[in-house]
Amino acid sequence: MAAQSADAMQEERRELMVSPTGGNPTRRIAHFLKPSTTSINGLPSLPIPFRIPGTEPQKWPMKVYFHGWRSQKSKWKMWVEALHSAHHSTWKKAGIYDGIMASVYEIRRDDELVYAIAAKWCLETNTFVFPWGEATVTLEDVMILGGFPVLGKSVSAPLKDKEMVETEERLIAERLQVVRTKAQKACQNGWMSRLMGSGSPIEHEAFLSMWLSRFALSTKSNCTIEKHVFSIAIRLAKGIPVALGPAVLASIYRDLGLLKQTLMALTKIVNYEKKDNVFALSLLAPLQLVQAWVWERFPALRPRPKPMEFREPRLSRWHKMKGPRVENVGVALDLEKESFEWRPYARAVGNWDFPKFYGEREEWVLMGSGLDKELQAFAWFLRVCKLVGIDDSMECYFPHRVGMQFGMDQDIPGHVHPCNETPEVAWNNYSKPINDVKLYIPSRFFEADVTTRYLEWWNPSAKKEGSDALVPPGFPAKHNLTDAGEGNDALVPPGFPAKHNRTDAGEANDALHHDHSTFRAKHSRMDAGDSIDEDQMTIGEMFKSIRNLKCVGKNSETASTSTSKTRVVRNDPLINSVDNIFQGVTSSEKGIENANDDSNRKTATTAGGLERPKEDSSRSNSESVTMVGGAEEVNEKENERNVGSPAMMGKSEKAMEDAIRSSAKKAPTMSRLEKAMDDTSMIKEMSGIGTIEIPGLDLEARISKLERVVAGLKAERFRV
Repeated sequence: MAAQSADAMQEERRELMVSPTGGNPTRRIAHFLKPSTTSINGLPSLPIPFRIPGTEPQKWPMKVYFHGWRSQKSKWKMWVEALHSAHHSTWKKAGIYDGIMASVYEIRRDDELVYAIAAKWCLETNTFVFPWGEATVTLEDVMILGGFPVLGKSVSAPLKDKEMVETEERLIAERLQVVRTKAQKACQNGWMSRLMGSGSPIEHEAFLSMWLSRFALSTKSNCTIEKHVFSIAIRLAKGIPVALGPAVLASIYRDLGLLKQTLMALTKIVNYEKKDNVFALSLLAPLQLVQAWVWERFPALRPRPKPMEFREPRLSRWHKMKGPRVENVGVALDLEKESFEWRPYARAVGNWDFPKFYGEREEWVLMGSGLDKELQAFAWFLRVCKLVGIDDSMECYFPHRVGMQFGMDQDIPGHVHPCNETPEVAWNNYSKPINDVKLYIPSRFFEADVTTRYLEWWNPSAKKEGSDALVPPGFPAKHNLTDAGEGNDALVPPGFPAKHNRTDAGEANDALHHDHSTFRAKHSRMDAGDSIDEDQMTIGEMFKSIRNLKCVGKNSETASTSTSKTRVVRNDPLINSVDNIFQGVTSSEKGIENANDDSNRKTATTAGGLERPKEDSSRSNSESVTMVGGAEEVNEKENERNVGSPAMMGKSEKAMEDAIRSSAKKAPTMSRLEKAMDDTSMIKEMSGIGTIEIPGLDLEARISKLERVVAGLKAERFRV
């Protein structure tokens, strides 16, 4: 085991490890980012999930201005090409070559995708929270996708060299000349017109000032050249690295937080039609990197990437690409557990060179000033710190929560004590040299795992059997469907109960005052084909499962809309097979049933293809029924006195319950044939599909056949 230093960012120990998607655990030597905790006592709380409003984004009373998401300008591209041959070596020395080249490519914004991923943002941890774990944009992402270096001078460091100070004064004078034009401001178009191709000795510095103001460190929304970037541009023009990465990442964290808070505020608006309830939000960070981050890691949500040409930056893969049409992006993000790519940059891409920390073999290196800059950068990716922005804002950086993004194994993240640092202290801690510390660099082929302890913390039900076992507390079962009201027909959002939790009137009122969402489920509805403990379902629940699968999207327009938006697959051929199993009855069998009409009429009458109990029977035996959002909610007061009765919903199930009680009272005097006839009526009511003729089989044989049908439905659902 490698020696542990006080400055070490990693720790090595033998642990019981398991894949984040589940499987058999294995005890092996693992590598974790610090701080982590191995105690089961006083575990940190899980991040709080959130759900965005269910309506379409264009209908929200919100106007978002993405001022940091700049469109491509042909004139800017010409300036880049004009200076490339003379200054590309200087750009590489300063670590900004990819950043400058990436600025000529266009990432077409997908608003639904941006809003959906922002809704997953946790303000406390600066991570995206999914049902299957945490992930975030890291310093590695802003360096590889954005081309912003993470090592170098502070963005706030003043100039001390006399020559540099004189250059800054000349830039300020040129800016003043642009302000005196008709624009009355230091507009970027006027800046380019004045200095592009001018042959001025400060053209390169002016070019870099334009790049910083437009694509990296914008602090204003009016497309101007900002004076605070002059000192940075002067250093970069001389090949001196400046740590742009942490400042850019701080702005991304800040704007994701602002967008998340705005989305949360939307949930408190009742009437979206009022024009005075409109949120206006200006975002200055280069959030195109967030969309590219999603495309790199979520295969189902990304377009087919463009092949890279020689010397092109990584971001060029997504130039002018349009993502696939996804009906509910938030749900799609939650369901990407199996396909999420923790280390997309470890995959080979044509004409893209791996950074040196993506070697074929794992290795230990000794940190020091003589170490390669790319390997040093990898160490900075892993260190918990506070990021300092260009405006001296600060954001927490917690890579120990997302260790798998760096090829490290994941344990329960340890608590980081808050401290009231000034921007100067925070920067000193960030830039503090790392010397005489052994750094573990995993192979790019290594697939990281989580400790069994982490899996149980994130998901206390991990020890249970069934496919819903890996759902963390406060998160929904994977296939749970809840009607959350008009426009909110999606999977149950984080923080809502699993499908078998019933909510009575009192609980529903309490749900409206939940701390983390103003939405609630109107009722819980069993979804046929669900994976949760179906072997333990009663026969009544199995029939109800078949009934719901048949009726969703068919019985009402609301249900149909909900089904289409939540991407529930209706397998009509398979559903129709349920009808086919019980059809084709011979005339003699129908005659037998017709002969028992007198007995059946005592229990129910036929109306609209469904048998309904007589009013006097309903008054004495039926449960109270409340219609909510077009669905039936049942008050099962009789269950305690009728242990073993199947759970029932709606009028047809009430008729079934009446029939069961009536059958139980007549059982001592009924013949086997008469009991079978009454049982036929019971099954017809429970199916809810319509009038079904059943051959004269005994009840046990029919139950066995229906159990096989339910098993087939379940298998087909997961196969699709």
